[in-house]
Amino acid sequence: MRIPVFVLAFLFSLCAADAPKVERRNLIDEHIFGKMERDEVPAAPLSSDEEFVRRVTLDLTGRLPAPETVTAFVADKAAGKRDKYIDSLFPKLPTMGIGRRPTRVGPFLDRWSTFFGDMFRNNEQLSSGINTFHDYIYKVLELNVPYDEFVRDMITSTAVSTWTTGPANFVARHRVMSGDGYSGLNHEDTADELAIWSTRLFLGVDMECFSCHDGKGHLEKVSLWSTRQKRADVWRQAAFFGKTFVGPVYGRIPEFRVNDTEKGYNLKTKSVVRLPRYPADVTPTFVIDGTKFDSKAGEKEREQYARLLTAHPQFARATVNLFWAELMGKGIVDPPFSFDLDRQDPANPPPAPWTIQPSHPELLNALAEDFRRHKYDLRHLMRTIVQSNTYQRSSYFPGEWKPKYETYFARHATRRLSAEEFWDAVQDVTGIYDSYKVKDLDRKFKYVMEASFNQDFASSHAGLFNMLQDWGQTDREDPPTDRPSMVQAASLLNHDLILNRVKVAKGGRLEKLLTRSDGELIEELFLAAIGRKPAESERVKSMQLLANDRTRGAEDLLWALLNRLDFILVQ
Repeated sequence: MRIPVFVLAFLFSLCAADAPKVERRNLIDEHIFGKMERDEVPAAPLSSDEEFVRRVTLDLTGRLPAPETVTAFVADKAAGKRDKYIDSLFPKLPTMGIGRRPTRVGPFLDRWSTFFGDMFRNNEQLSSGINTFHDYIYKVLELNVPYDEFVRDMITSTAVSTWTTGPANFVARHRVMSGDGYSGLNHEDTADELAIWSTRLFLGVDMECFSCHDGKGHLEKVSLWSTRQKRADVWRQAAFFGKTFVGPVYGRIPEFRVNDTEKGYNLKTKSVVRLPRYPADVTPTFVIDGTKFDSKAGEKEREQYARLLTAHPQFARATVNLFWAELMGKGIVDPPFSFDLDRQDPANPPPAPWTIQPSHPELLNALAEDFRRHKYDLRHLMRTIVQSNTYQRSSYFPGEWKPKYETYFARHATRRLSAEEFWDAVQDVTGIYDSYKVKDLDRKFKYVMEASFNQDFASSHAGLFNMLQDWGQTDREDPPTDRPSMVQAASLLNHDLILNRVKVAKGGRLEKLLTRSDGELIEELFLAAIGRKPAESERVKSMQLLANDRTRGAEDLLWALLNRLDFILVQ
């Protein structure tokens, strides 16, 4: 018998009412819980152990927890087991002895290398530079390089060849070529792009809209701060890159060299992407606070720009907000790359009808200060977020959910598996893996999250390449998406790649499980796919499937589990 939803909600609310009060574990909980209590907003209880271990494993590593991992975690009664498990997901810092070669060391690094690869648009525009850029990002994450140093290194890097110097690909990626795309570099357009993208990615501020026209008269419904900006502000920011040269290595596009040999920012250069420029003062000036380039500081222009950018409080604010959005499903400022700098301070509110932009401005500032105090340590930031009971709340909400609760983070946001997570999860659940190869390198891998870029398997696994695009993977010109679609549902139901993997195959999970009891087979498939043991009703139905034709029934059960919402969702 199916229990009506309203009955389940009522029973759940009764259980929640009797549940112990959720403790405040760190600065996040102090701010989030405090605001909820003041505004009398109800909250979801803590997640179950099964819900938590699946969520945090996917969020930090992009992989499903193994069935034995879930079982052991749930059975563990020790206090502090969640913190201990979180720590286990971060790789140890590497040790390197004489004669030892570096190896790929874990899913955490693959997951966040993919995140930054998407963010920095590491794609075919860089050709073989894709791999050097990817491996540079991977090594930075492996060594836990402070984020401010990571960013400065990319902005200021020089290179004889981007195919051998990883960080220089950040600069080369934002080049703009003139004419047909091969007749030469458009220096000023390139400087503009570097200014716009570095401001967006590292300060969360979008200058694109006033790069073609002044903000006043155009952006009054978009950003209060932007209405005060002019096109010349973009050029003055871009002038920090006025001496930055990006050009092909002996004509070998797209292999590039990067250095500081240009004469400066020239307003007379014809733009190939924007309206003509007009006369203006283009002294390099940091748009956020008006600081002008100081030639007496002993730094090159982009070195000073990188220092000003990473030292400004907005750098830390934008970074913690970005990772909050990635782990919590929604930014404190949302979208994360759309900060309105005139709407951040509750002590100085904007004029009506504008409102303060962050949902929790004090928390945003406190997280940013904690991030700075811990020397821009990304692992510390991630750990702080996932150790909070705000993050560890259940996605199931007792009682009536109201839209206004969303900004309070009253429950954990549910998200769909990313394209890479989805296929790697299918492989882990079925135990059937493909072999892929990094393009231009003699390096093989079995998880698509390990790829430098999706072109690594575009030709050898065309069907998978197309299916991942259906699941939101892009060519990194646009950000990936986790929006659901009917095409995704159809692929789970009917795609040959799925149907072939749910069959009994040599070395696969089903082949091994068919040698064990029905109960063990059912339990492991549920644990592998959705991270929990089956409910009694699910166990009964699964037994019925196996009773008629055990092999066919096991295949049907595996197929059914891959088509459940709680397989493709992270709750």
